Amino acid sequence: MRYPSRTRLTWYIAAAILAAVFAFVRTPYSLIMPGSAIDVRDIVRVDGHEPPRERYYMTDVTLQESATPAVLLAAFLPGTRVLPTRGLVPQGIGLQQYDKLMVHAMTESQTIAAFVAERAAQLPVGILRSHVSIATLDPVSHAKDLLRVGDAIVAVNGKTVSATIEIQNILYKIKPGALVSLTFERGGERHNARFATVELQGKSRLGVYLLAHLEAPKLPVPVRFKRFDVSGSSGGLMFALDIYRSIHPYPAIPLQRIAGTGTIDYGGVVGEIEGTQQKLIAARKAGAQVFLVPRENYHEVAGTRDIKIVPVHTFAQALGALL
Repeated sequence: MRYPSRTRLTWYIAAAILAAVFAFVRTPYSLIMPGSAIDVRDIVRVDGHEPPRERYYMTDVTLQESATPAVLLAAFLPGTRVLPTRGLVPQGIGLQQYDKLMVHAMTESQTIAAFVAERAAQLPVGILRSHVSIATLDPVSHAKDLLRVGDAIVAVNGKTVSATIEIQNILYKIKPGALVSLTFERGGERHNARFATVELQGKSRLGVYLLAHLEAPKLPVPVRFKRFDVSGSSGGLMFALDIYRSIHPYPAIPLQRIAGTGTIDYGGVVGEIEGTQQKLIAARKAGAQVFLVPRENYHEVAGTRDIKIVPVHTFAQALGALL
C-alpha cells in the first residue's frame, strides 16, 4: 500500500480545513432569492362573504442571512442578489427582535388593508387610531443622541404620521443624507429634532426601527387573518384587493390569477418595496397573468414581456387596472 508523502498529506489537511471554512464560516453578505406566491384566500376570511372568484397572490422573497462562502455561490442563479447583511438586519438589534418587528409590520399591514378595502366599498369604517413609537436606535443613526426608545413620532417634515408605512413613503422621496425634521412626544411633551438621514440599500432611513400601536378598528365586516410564515408589510396591497373583492365581487374581473406586491397606508397610497425582481419570478411560477407593482419599483421590471406589469400608486389605481 502506498501512503501520500508528508508534503502531499499537509496539502490534503489544508484543503480539508479550507473546505470546512468555506462551508461553515459566515460572511457579512446575505442573499435575496425568489420566494413564493401565496394565494391570499388561504389567509383571509371575510365574515359573511365568499372569497373572490379571481385569485390574488402576494409574493415574497427568500432571505439567506449571513451566508457562508459556499452558499454565496448561489448568487449566480437567476434572480439572486447579494447584499451586505448590514443593510438588511440593523446593528444593535438581535435577529429575534428584528423578526418580531417584521411580524408586527405584517399585522399592521393587514389592519390597514382591511380598513382601506372596507372604506373603498363605502362601508362606515369610522376613524382608525394609531401612533408610531421608536423600538430601537441603530448605532449609525444621526438621531441616536436626540431620540430615545419609546418616543412617539408625530410628524415627519411637517406631515402628520400615524403608521410606519406613512413614514417610509415620506423617506423614500428624500435623498440619503438629507436633513429631516421630526416632531415627537416624550413624557407628554412635544419636541422637535432635525438630523441627517442615513443610507441603507440606497434608500433614505431615519436609522431607527419603529413599532406601530394600533387601536383595532371596529370594522362593519369582520376580517380574520390566518397565521403564516411570512412577515413584513409588502403584502398590504394584495390583502386589500382580496378583501374588497370579497365584499364587492361585481363587476366580474376577466383575469383569474393576479399577483403583486406593495405596502399600503391609510390613505390607500401604495408604497415602495424591496425584491421586485425576485417577487416577479415567484409570480411567474404561480402562473399569474398580471403583476401589480408600486410605481417607484416599476423601472426594475419594465420591459417584461411574458407577464403584464402594471405600475400603481394607489389602491384605486390598482382596482381600476383590473376592472
